[in-house]
Amino acid sequence: MAGKQAQAKRKRERKVRPVSHWLKPLLALTTVAGSVAGLTLMLNWMKDPHYWPVRTVHVEGRFVQLQEAQLQNQLAALTEQGFFASQVGEIQERLQQLPWVDQVSVRRVWPDQLTVQVLEQQAIAHWGERGLLNPRAQVFEPEQVAELPGLPHLEGPDGHQQRVLGMYQQMLEILQPLKLGIDSLRLDARRTWHVQLSNGLTVEVGRNHPVQRVERFVRVYPAILAAANGRLVGVDLRYSNGFAVRWQAMNEEVKGAG
Repeated sequence: MAGKQAQAKRKRERKVRPVSHWLKPLLALTTVAGSVAGLTLMLNWMKDPHYWPVRTVHVEGRFVQLQEAQLQNQLAALTEQGFFASQVGEIQERLQQLPWVDQVSVRRVWPDQLTVQVLEQQAIAHWGERGLLNPRAQVFEPEQVAELPGLPHLEGPDGHQQRVLGMYQQMLEILQPLKLGIDSLRLDARRTWHVQLSNGLTVEVGRNHPVQRVERFVRVYPAILAAANGRLVGVDLRYSNGFAVRWQAMNEEVKGAG
């Protein structure tokens, strides 16, 4: 009797196995499909600006040249897609294309706000005809440059911004004992340095050893100034063992010992 019951049980198991063999993968596939569909619906819902709008945009930063209204106008179009769909990277990239914007940081604040931190460009010098130079020797070109008086004018070949800025800073430090500043510094295509000082005096520094030549100028300047009697307009340092001066009245060069 026991043998017959065991035999009947084995027959039932053989009948069940084929069903379980295809039913489990089907159930798993159905579960995955349902999960994917649910996730898709949820993502579409989250991207819908009607359900998840950006209601407030906070712009933070200290602005002199930038106008917050200008930034808000740019941000209005960039946040129309809603809280989740708005691309933070795109917002940063678009704002950094504005001439007076240096750096941008954007973050979402739950549930409907964006905080935008903007660092304004700092202009330390004019560059060429239209550009400005920031402390990292990067050139930017705003529409209005003439509204920034008092900045020195620097100029040089493309790619030499760092070199010209560095030379300007070195020369400015060397000139401190004379209490003179630099109105303009130009490096021409032949890599020759030309300087105009804050008192209007032009100085031809030349190509070789510019720092040493300016140091020599500082040493001899009091004597040159005393001899000039107010008529000095230019100094040429492009001599290996001396210099040349140009007088205002006679408009001629008089060589002197260096």
